[in-house]
Amino acid sequence: MDIGAYHVLELQIASDPVDRRRCMPAIRSEHRRIVDVGCGAGQTLIASRLDANVTAVGIDCDERALVLGRHLNPDLRLIRARGESLPLPNGFFDLAISRVALPYMRTDAALAEMARVLRAGGDLWIVLHPFSLVWDELKESLSRRRWRTALHRAYALLNGAALHLTGRQLPAPVRGKDRSFQTEARIVRMLRALGFDNIRVERRRFFVVTATKRAA
Repeated sequence: MDIGAYHVLELQIASDPVDRRRCMPAIRSEHRRIVDVGCGAGQTLIASRLDANVTAVGIDCDERALVLGRHLNPDLRLIRARGESLPLPNGFFDLAISRVALPYMRTDAALAEMARVLRAGGDLWIVLHPFSLVWDELKESLSRRRWRTALHRAYALLNGAALHLTGRQLPAPVRGKDRSFQTEARIVRMLRALGFDNIRVERRRFFVVTATKRAA
């Protein structure tokens, strides 16, 4: 599936409230400034049908996805940048979201940046990869003899294990090609260290974590 077809499919899923694959953040009235880190084509923001007076910013490093997003919704504010270095002001946003994008970043750096741009009392919503998902991907790639993909999945497993045990990740085999799984214990510990409270985990095929940035 090419990049455009993938993001269009994701938008269709996100826009369909009866699709069992759908996973969307709860956006409340106090969420007037929202940032989506690793937004792809902005499908989560588009499907959220935000009020016109909500400031929403999407961040992604893939220019092709951003071009598609601007075509799908010309009103989107999309910026090309990496989640580990957000070109955004401190304490500006009420809600930071990241749907299945942090596993492709340096997780500690990206979470620290999301904490930085959130105001005190702001909310976090992230969707992450458990071990089982990456393990299943490795087995599938081996069964289909996709050796290069299998090697990258093996790296992701080692990287996720390093993150879980030490809080640090291994160097990416190719610059910008990070991949890992996450564990509930490590993510909760990282979020607490970054000043988050009210941390909750919902287990699915992926797992969803919500938290609130502690008031100063």
